[in-house]
Amino acid sequence: MCPPFLRRAAAAALAAVLLLAPAACRGTSAKNADKTIAYHLDAEPETLDPQIAADAPAATAVQALFEGLVRLGADEQPRPGVAESWKPNGDSTGFTFTLRADAKWSDGTPVTAADFVFAFRRALDPSTGSSTCSQMFCIRNARAVHSGSLPPKELGVSADDSRTLSVELEYPVPEFPKLTAAAVYMPCNEKFFDSTQGRYGLDRDYLLGNGPFEIDGRYGWEHGQYLNLRRSSAYKGQNAPLPAAVNFSIGGKAADYADPVAALTSGKTDAAAVPFSRTDEARAAGCTLASFEDTTWGLCFNVQSPLFKNQKVRQAFLQAFSRKSVLSHLPKNASAAESIVLPSAEIDGKSYRAMAGGPFYLKQSPGAAQILAQGLQKLNLKLKDLSAVTVLCTDDASVKLMMNEMIAAWNGQFQNYFNMEPLSSEKLAGRIKSGNFSAALCPLTPSGGPLSAFAQFCSGAAGNPAKLADPAYDALVASAQQKSGAAAAAAYAEAEKYLGQRAVFYPLFYEKHYFACAKGVTGVVFHPYLGGVDFIRAGKE
Repeated sequence: MCPPFLRRAAAAALAAVLLLAPAACRGTSAKNADKTIAYHLDAEPETLDPQIAADAPAATAVQALFEGLVRLGADEQPRPGVAESWKPNGDSTGFTFTLRADAKWSDGTPVTAADFVFAFRRALDPSTGSSTCSQMFCIRNARAVHSGSLPPKELGVSADDSRTLSVELEYPVPEFPKLTAAAVYMPCNEKFFDSTQGRYGLDRDYLLGNGPFEIDGRYGWEHGQYLNLRRSSAYKGQNAPLPAAVNFSIGGKAADYADPVAALTSGKTDAAAVPFSRTDEARAAGCTLASFEDTTWGLCFNVQSPLFKNQKVRQAFLQAFSRKSVLSHLPKNASAAESIVLPSAEIDGKSYRAMAGGPFYLKQSPGAAQILAQGLQKLNLKLKDLSAVTVLCTDDASVKLMMNEMIAAWNGQFQNYFNMEPLSSEKLAGRIKSGNFSAALCPLTPSGGPLSAFAQFCSGAAGNPAKLADPAYDALVASAQQKSGAAAAAAYAEAEKYLGQRAVFYPLFYEKHYFACAKGVTGVVFHPYLGGVDFIRAGKE
């Protein structure tokens, strides 16, 4: 998505977080350069094609293998990437990017403006099937191209010459250059892409990057085991890559990486995500930590399931427990959430929450659950049908106590026995993604910044946790994306009311995620909102 909320305000919002904890392991010096950095990917990247890569392992690998028009620094501000400079028009409804003369693909051929034109058009072409291209909807005609009502050549992007790229936007987006650091905006060489015959990004021989690193020889990628990168001799960016190599282990033996602090201190990995419960131990071991409050957890109903497709049933379940009692068991690394939107959300430098009002989650009224339950009979839904409900959640002690409070209340209100199914984070994500659930305590991590959470509930959106498909809701989000200031806040508020009052997603708590660099490791930059990890300035003693 490419909405106005990612304008000037995005930088300020992230800066507030970064003041609390560094986003990078800083202080790299010459003596720390030319080292091999080790990093573990929990799973094989689904693809290394930037236009369709959507999982966290792919985001990290693509950051190393490709470079967009800009790179983001540790402060989340844009620095020159392939573009050495950029200039907006008078009202920021268009930008002109000037590319570096020495920008090269890893095979030594020039990276040109035409490579970006092809990449942008390809990302939005419906035949590509990109799940991340909504980030580009601010480009002129992007929505129409994506819907198939206009051909890709009508997209508002053009190559004025080999080094000059012009982008026309649907509305003013002063922060548009920052958006272009995302993988979906990265260039694609049309001639090479065509030569892969549909296998682009699936193996070393079908990948051509322009980033600071490239796959280390013919045997640098063993699927399911490792992806080894070496410094690219063709890369001539603003900053030369410091590491000689970055080696990604993939999957591996559970015992090797299940304990991230042990992996960091033993040298198996140089940087890793660390659970809050282990952060003190990581600091004691000399690790440097960064953190981001980037996730909203809430009770999410699968609105396509036989029972919860009925709005009144969903509302009855939310009315039947005490919010205060449930929140009394908050995990230590959490704060109560009154909105689906993270507190850092801003529009044009102002707090979204302050402008939108709220909160808009469904409030609990005495007796409402009984009234709704009695009304189920009129809807031809018998209370015994409710006994089939099993609620998914993570296998965390505090979370299970929260769910026990809910389930005990439901048992009393509906005179049924409900079930809880605790799962690992990976299995929970898999069940929600597949739609194999009726209700779940669900994490929502917006990949395009706080307000992009709304787009995750749009019809057909990748990772739509509620499986919601309602043109009326889609229209609310589309309207908000094309507005600015108070008008945008008011439009997003309507979308928030929709999810809350219709009992689609009920917010419970916000969570921080922590990342650590091993002792002596410097320069690794972690990006929030599934933005990956940048190793270009990484080093270690």
